Amino acid sequence: MGLRLIELDEGFPCYVSGEFEARFIYAEIFQDNNYDHAGLPEAPFVVDVGANIGLFSLFMKRRYPSARIAAFEPAPQNVEALRQNLALHRAEGVTIHPFCLGAEDQAEARLTYYPEMPGNSTLHPREKDLQRSLMGERLGDDRAAELFTATEVTVPVHRLSRVLAEHHGGETAIDLLKVDVEGAELDVLNGIDAADWARIGTVLLEVTDFDGKLTGALDLLHRHGFRTTDTPVPFMWEELRFHYVTATRA
Repeated sequence: MGLRLIELDEGFPCYVSGEFEARFIYAEIFQDNNYDHAGLPEAPFVVDVGANIGLFSLFMKRRYPSARIAAFEPAPQNVEALRQNLALHRAEGVTIHPFCLGAEDQAEARLTYYPEMPGNSTLHPREKDLQRSLMGERLGDDRAAELFTATEVTVPVHRLSRVLAEHHGGETAIDLLKVDVEGAELDVLNGIDAADWARIGTVLLEVTDFDGKLTGALDLLHRHGFRTTDTPVPFMWEELRFHYVTATRA
C-alpha cells in the first residue's frame, strides 16, 4: 500500500500509509499533549528517535519554529512519508537519518515493517505477539491480520553518539531526546556516551513494562543524574503495559 494524503484534523493534511494508526498518534501528540514538555529554550536541539511519518517533529516545529531536529527513522516508506510531510508543512531545520539506532554499529539488521501500522515497525517482532492477539480478540481476526501484515527490510544500525559527532558536532546541548522505538529503547540509550549524556536536558521515552525494560530504563536514567516519572500510556489496552517516562535533570 502506498502513501495517501488525508486530513488528520481541520487544516492538518498528512501523508500516511496507515490511517488507523496515524489518527491515534495524532490524537496522542496534538490533542492529548502526551509528549508536551515545558522548559525548553526558544530554539531547542531535539533528537527524535522513531520519527515515523513525522508527527512529533511537526508538533515540535509548531511549538518551537526555530527548533533544530535530528529525526531518526529506518523504514523506507516511513522516511518518504516523513520527507513529504515536512515539505507539506514547510518545516525546515529537520535532518533526517534513515537508519536504526542501537548499542553497537551494525551493517545490517532486519526490520519488520507493518504498512498499516508503520509506527509499530520493529527489530523485535516477537514482542508484537500480545498486541496482535488482543487485536484479534477485540477487533476481529481478519482486522488484526490486516493490520499486522508485514514485510521485512534490511537496515543499518548506528550508535547515537557516533551520529551526533559526525553530523551535529556544532550542538552544545541536547535539549530534548524523544525515544519511541518499539522494543529497542535500551539499545538506543546504551548507544550514548557519557559525554553526551551530560549534555541531555530531558528524555521522553515510551517503553513497555515487560522483561525488565521499564526498570532497566529507569535505572539507567537515574545513574545519569535524571529524576524520572512514569505513567501508563492512556487509551492503550492495559495488558500491553506501555509507559511514558519523563526524565529531567535532578
